[in-house]
Amino acid sequence: MSGMSNDLLRAARVAAGLTQGQLAERANAEVERLTDGPGAMDADYIGKLERGVHTWPNRSYREALRTVLQVESDADLGFRSSRSRATTLRASPRRANGGDDVERKTFLRALAGSIAGFTLVDPVAEFVASASPTGTYRRIGRAEIDHINHMARMFAGQDHLFGGELSADAAIAQLTSSAQLLNGQFSSETTRRELFAAMGDLADIAAGVCFDAGLHQKAESCFRFAAGCATEVGDWSLRAKALSGMANLAVHQERFDDALSYAEMALVRTDRLTPLVRSVMHTRHARALGSFGVEREMDCITAIRRAEDCFVGRSDNEPEWITYYDSSRLARDCGRALLGLALNGGDYREAQNQLCASIASFPASHSRGKALALANLATLIMSRADPVYAVDLGNDAITSVGQVRSDRVFNALRQLRVAGKRHLSNPAVRDLNRRIGEIMRTG
Repeated sequence: MSGMSNDLLRAARVAAGLTQGQLAERANAEVERLTDGPGAMDADYIGKLERGVHTWPNRSYREALRTVLQVESDADLGFRSSRSRATTLRASPRRANGGDDVERKTFLRALAGSIAGFTLVDPVAEFVASASPTGTYRRIGRAEIDHINHMARMFAGQDHLFGGELSADAAIAQLTSSAQLLNGQFSSETTRRELFAAMGDLADIAAGVCFDAGLHQKAESCFRFAAGCATEVGDWSLRAKALSGMANLAVHQERFDDALSYAEMALVRTDRLTPLVRSVMHTRHARALGSFGVEREMDCITAIRRAEDCFVGRSDNEPEWITYYDSSRLARDCGRALLGLALNGGDYREAQNQLCASIASFPASHSRGKALALANLATLIMSRADPVYAVDLGNDAITSVGQVRSDRVFNALRQLRVAGKRHLSNPAVRDLNRRIGEIMRTG
């Protein structure tokens, strides 16, 4: 029989960026180190711990889980023994509208800890330390939530215009400053949920800015923070968005197994996702599958068809953050998913058609997205078809970059330069590679 769900264990796992299976695997290795005998945990067992079916693992399991998740006590992971009141959190002081104080702070530190690695301080811990001795906390209301939502939209717009490390630093600074609000006192449960959702959205945007600036460790930490906030308040769409961001990052880093795991986690409970969100998640799944090459070709194409079907069925009740996603983005994402197949011997024509359709309809104000699609298409054509046409596309991509500093675009241009090395006897290809080299040096 299930008891109360163990949100602390789940939050610590999410903050560590681990699936239930990955946590079990690492904990088993730690058990073997501690006891010279193998552990027997699996994803199902971790799931039962998180659902509260089991509340008190054996001693070696508890120690292994503490080590893997980097916490100090069993209480930090929500473990409690029915035989000892000392191991529970029941005696923790409570405050109005705030819930269990110790449990709450532990959960928040799990979230804040996911960005503490690149800030000078843990923002939540700093806020708690500066609180008055009487334990009073700032009261959080609509004004703070609106402010965070406004900042999130501002950083998203700024990223489209400029990108780069300067934009990333500004987004991180705002996220770090705002994180302390999570330890405030809320006027209602609705306010608490809306603040976590707003913080998750800001964290996801900060992650995207960092990803595009080439700050991958910071990006992954922010994605984890966003997933943790979304999980805390049951925002399935935002959780899926953050996990799909981690999947894209993993593809970029050529961690293909991780990419597929994150993409499939994002598709958990698709019944809770709106059609347009499902469409995006299926494109991320398709891209992760496509990264494995022709061995997963049919699975990749199936995921693309699902994305297209969901896009057709989009509703008027979509989350605000997904309203930007139009047919040009869908075609770009489908084309990029097929790119891995096409560059490894698969049929390149659909990838070409999808990327061409995206380029033809991409909004003029989003030069980075168009430049990325152009560079991808140029690499495809350079590798599989006509190097002369590829040169024209590559030069268009360079022109489209404009003032936006984007590590993802630069990486796509580097791939184009590598593809062009097969055709260096062509003066136009040599000149294109020279231009790309100059951008790499000055960008």
